[in-house]
Amino acid sequence: MTDNNLLSQWSNINYWRRLCPYLTIGNTSIDSDGTTSISNDGGDDTREKLLQLLINDGYALIDKSICDDVNLQKNVCRGITDMEVEHSLPATFVLLFDETWKLARESYHLLLQDDDRKKDTQQHQQSQKGILHRNSSTMTFNFDMLAWYIDPKLNQAGFSPHRDRQPDSLADLKQSFYSDGQAKYVTHWIALADATPENSCLYVIPKQFDPGYLQGDDMPEEEEEEEEEEEEKEKDTNKSNDDGSFNNNDQLEDPLSRALQTKQSYQNIRALPRTAGQSVIFTHRILHWGSRGNPHALNNHPRVAISFVYSDTDFEASYLPNQSFSKDSKGNWNYPSFETRLLLVCAQLLIYYQRFNLSISTLRACYQYCKANSDQLDENYKKKVFVEYVKAMKEQRDGIPDCDKKSDINDPNCDDGGANSDDEEALLEEMLNNSGDFEDDYDDMLDECSDNGETQPKRRKHDLNNINI
Repeated sequence: MTDNNLLSQWSNINYWRRLCPYLTIGNTSIDSDGTTSISNDGGDDTREKLLQLLINDGYALIDKSICDDVNLQKNVCRGITDMEVEHSLPATFVLLFDETWKLARESYHLLLQDDDRKKDTQQHQQSQKGILHRNSSTMTFNFDMLAWYIDPKLNQAGFSPHRDRQPDSLADLKQSFYSDGQAKYVTHWIALADATPENSCLYVIPKQFDPGYLQGDDMPEEEEEEEEEEEEKEKDTNKSNDDGSFNNNDQLEDPLSRALQTKQSYQNIRALPRTAGQSVIFTHRILHWGSRGNPHALNNHPRVAISFVYSDTDFEASYLPNQSFSKDSKGNWNYPSFETRLLLVCAQLLIYYQRFNLSISTLRACYQYCKANSDQLDENYKKKVFVEYVKAMKEQRDGIPDCDKKSDINDPNCDDGGANSDDEEALLEEMLNNSGDFEDDYDDMLDECSDNGETQPKRRKHDLNNINI
């Protein structure tokens, strides 16, 4: 199916309603009454403790279910499952449905504010605080949303170890936290089905055991220059740490190696199993990953999850600057229109194209929709979306077989035939338009492949940034 045909199909609300008839789609104003009895979680005292855990450890476990409406959770979980299994569509297309935004509303209440619900008793008339209450005036729901479906029977795994954001300098890293230690970028990861070590739960290295969490992962410039001189002179590359231990410089470049220098340090890794409805919040600096599911486990059902991100507007602006995730004068929540939701899905698929393994026709359709509606995207986010499209098309141009892609959406004959001249033109166009803004990205794109096409490591560049799991 061509990209134009895909766009025509995707733009038809009734198409999605037929795929998931148990979900609704198209509402942009939904009753403000929430479904979460947050007051039962211990109130402000519990939320303050959760915030302190987030500051101290880089993550915090939320045991209270995201909402009391079990059917809401189950239907979103079913929608994600059907997208992947029944329709061969990426799970993130569930963002098109109203129920996903109702779930996002519950997340918003929990993290930023729970002070505007109608309470049944005088006891609850006083405003309740969100977990991120200390800095809620500058934190916003930034529309970085993803859905996940990991099937252990297919030997699938979550993302490999990474950090969500990698500031350019130590000064920028320090500025990515408030003065009280709270991060300016926080992810709320919600399990919609039980997440266990057997089917791929999250794992983290807590802040206190991770040298790069606050110190940064890159070597100082002087140390880098010293290393280059030593390499030229063929000297020993081992360097002494302050405590007298020795590590190879390559390890210093690797955040995991820095955090896991001894056998005992592996005991610091923490598994974060969650039952359906439970969640975890974590910062942009926590090292985290999803394990590989066990296909031989007795209870190896798929791991289904969804994530929402909150950020300080100065650290990372909302992806949809014209869209306010808030209430109107009547007390109803304003949700994005169907067209805006589709734009967000297309943009997110391009940003995370390597995870979703999209066909060329799908990549082109996503790009065309984003380009046609680019005025609705934040400027920096838009540039990143186009850069990732360039990378994806370059991979196709360089000969990655399209039939190897997992989700050859609605194109069972796999007849895309590789990137064509139109793709080359789009590649050149976006490179010219954005090369001055994303030099590092393009350097990575050019340096990742050697002359023989094999992937080569690039020093001081880590596969540990700009990814949500």
